[in-house]
Amino acid sequence: MNAKIKTLFYLRKSKVNAQGKMPIFQRITVNGKRFDTSTGYYIEERKWHADSSKIKGSTNETYLINNQLDKLRTSVFETEKRLFLNNQEVTF
Repeated sequence: MNAKIKTLFYLRKSKVNAQGKMPIFQRITVNGKRFDTSTGYYIEERKWHADSSKIKGSTNETYLINNQLDKLRTSVFETEKRLFLNNQEVTF
């Protein structure tokens, strides 16, 4: 059986820091089971574009963080591809 893997980035609004920024979390779903982890990045809610799971704007910080989010997303899809090619089942 091949695993169905999805990934999503979102703001954890319940964890606002002293500067008014929220952490960006990554949710990975494997066959309906969720795993959430922090990316280590914090941003203001007004800069977040939920539909594209990216930061709005054109600052260096925006490019850096969006690039890192893309790398995390790519890593999940590469893992899915390896599992599919090796016909492995995922459990956690």
